[in-house]
Amino acid sequence: MSVGVSKHEHVLPYFLGLIENLRYPKDRIRVSFYLTKNPPEPEDQAEVLIKKWVQEVTKHYLSVSLELTSSDQNWKETALQWSRRKSCSHAFITTADHFLMENSLRKLIALDKVVVSPLLNAPFGNYSNVHGVLDDDYVYRVEMESIRIYFLYGPYLINLKHKDASYLTFDSDNLRNYNGRQDPIYIFAFSAYSMQIPIFVDNKFFYGYFLDSTYYSHNYHKKLLSYFLSNLVSEFGTISFPHSSYIEPSYPPPSRFGFDKIYLINLKRRPERLRRMELVFKLLGIDYTLFEAVDGKHLAPEELEEIEFMPGYQDPYYKRPMKKGEIGCFLSHYRIWEDVVKNSYSRVIVFEDDVRFMENSTIELNEMVEDLMKMRTEWDFIYLGRKKMSPHGDEFFEPGHRYLSTVGYSYWTLGYALSLNGASKLIHADPLSRLLAIDEFLPIMYDKHPNKEWASYFPSRNLLAYAVYPVVVVPERYTHQPGYVSDTEDSFVFEETFDRGENEKETISSTLHYKDEF
Repeated sequence: MSVGVSKHEHVLPYFLGLIENLRYPKDRIRVSFYLTKNPPEPEDQAEVLIKKWVQEVTKHYLSVSLELTSSDQNWKETALQWSRRKSCSHAFITTADHFLMENSLRKLIALDKVVVSPLLNAPFGNYSNVHGVLDDDYVYRVEMESIRIYFLYGPYLINLKHKDASYLTFDSDNLRNYNGRQDPIYIFAFSAYSMQIPIFVDNKFFYGYFLDSTYYSHNYHKKLLSYFLSNLVSEFGTISFPHSSYIEPSYPPPSRFGFDKIYLINLKRRPERLRRMELVFKLLGIDYTLFEAVDGKHLAPEELEEIEFMPGYQDPYYKRPMKKGEIGCFLSHYRIWEDVVKNSYSRVIVFEDDVRFMENSTIELNEMVEDLMKMRTEWDFIYLGRKKMSPHGDEFFEPGHRYLSTVGYSYWTLGYALSLNGASKLIHADPLSRLLAIDEFLPIMYDKHPNKEWASYFPSRNLLAYAVYPVVVVPERYTHQPGYVSDTEDSFVFEETFDRGENEKETISSTLHYKDEF
């Protein structure tokens, strides 16, 4: 295995972890690193990390080595010739941009091709290591096959035992009548074509991911890695992507992005969600404060005593009263609003513990704040993630802002920004005396709710609300997806008989319903 490395210090802890996890006998693998740096550049962090790893793992592998190369050297040809000299059965030539799943080498070798490459998907969009070579049906595995191609970006698995493999080269000096580009990947393609050696790419198995460091700036590549890893954690949990046993990853410095506090709402009986969000925030560099949610399944009598339901309120879709989980959800957010006012925080962010952060989310947060300051925009509430319930075309970007939009009737409180003035308005509306679902209350407060009867219970509907586009967060899972769990939805309709005054009692419906996706 030959690995090209450049400015990959942020990637190496994870890339090396994947090498360690490959299901292939380590005592049959030779690992050679080719670190590109131009003399007299001093030792950089990538070099330090590789040297440390080489020292730690040498005893486990057939051999491990590091060679320094300059940018004008053809490291791929050097790697190929090195594999031949070492009498390797296969040469696997890759870079630290290629993240391979544990069975990848076995699967590729089993294909028994002279040259084959795995399809590797970028974490966002349809970009891949066959971008511009094969269409989206292949990238998204609508068509699944080993397909012959004439050009390959890599990685390359080359069967050196096959007699035809001796003609393959990345060096034009080894070819006759070559007048093409001096890029090694074009030279290799020509050498294979000249000798009628087929080059294949395979997508019948999920081989892994591709984070192209040549396509992005170094700083953005670091952020992209964080977004990618945080999404894996959201999807598969905290052990979804191993890092090296010998090299610890680094994390961005924690930030509140110009806000006084970032709240994370978590139910105490959901520690697995907290562990997941702790790692996501660590990967993204988010400085947060844990806020224990009010558990709707265990509402205390004193919590029930402070609420009165809106007369005649029913869920607009399922025609039922509020669920206990919805009551707990509202009270959780209400307690945060009280905390904001109590501590006079000028602006905060609130996240629920079942969110997934989108690509560019932290960049968008920073730039949103920059625009708010530059334009001196007055605001009370900003949706960072939402479900748009109003018709398309009724929302518009705010002049001078890159992301801020006017907002119509919307659902979800999975992530939002809130000002001190906004928190005061929400509390002064006295929502606990006419309680309804928080998804309905907020649009009423910024006067975009279609139900005018409900709105009439809140005469001061002057919340200055906006939304960001594209959204910063989305639900970790939607209701139709495997693994979806909602403590708000999967709860009983509230059923309780309790005092409404000295001589008045009210009984809430005892019917049990479950709420599906809208």
